[in-house]
Amino acid sequence: MNELKNTREVWDQFSGQIRGYLLGKVKQRDDADDLLQEIFIKIHNNIGTLQDEKKLAPWIHQIVRNSLTDYYRKRNLETTELDEESTLSDNTEADDDLYSACISGCLKVFIDRLPDKYREPLVLSDIEELKQKDIAKQMGLSYSGLKSRVQRGRSMIKDMFVECSCFIHDSNGKFTQGSLDSENCSICNPGAN
Repeated sequence: MNELKNTREVWDQFSGQIRGYLLGKVKQRDDADDLLQEIFIKIHNNIGTLQDEKKLAPWIHQIVRNSLTDYYRKRNLETTELDEESTLSDNTEADDDLYSACISGCLKVFIDRLPDKYREPLVLSDIEELKQKDIAKQMGLSYSGLKSRVQRGRSMIKDMFVECSCFIHDSNGKFTQGSLDSENCSICNPGAN
């Protein structure tokens, strides 16, 4: 594959997650967009040096962290989130933020993959936080029928999280971070093998 195609694929796969992460760190939409552009210029210029495609996500994560560090240094901003010590260490807080962005990205994909009859009630109920009785009336469904569709939608999303290689769950059923590399996951990346 040529570098341009690789950059486009990386953009399609990671840009939304990275932008969400950046918005959480810099708070200014314009700054986040500028940083996103700088990050993808670095990715494009250096993607040919990446020897192991399985290390793509950690490699991108490092570029994002370094770009944020540079952003704060240039602006002489002091922040507890990106002080020297945490930037040079394993930076688990940044990892948690990237993991949260990954969850958000996967959740959006999962919701989009739901059949309409489950997606619409779930979005109205759980995301837009409308009352289920009002939704049922609006959709011409019985209240119990609507509740059933919302529950079924939630169950389908839970099943997708269970199957997704980005997440693992312990014996108690609690989800924890798996691999942030969704490239090979057929659940959150439908183009994967």
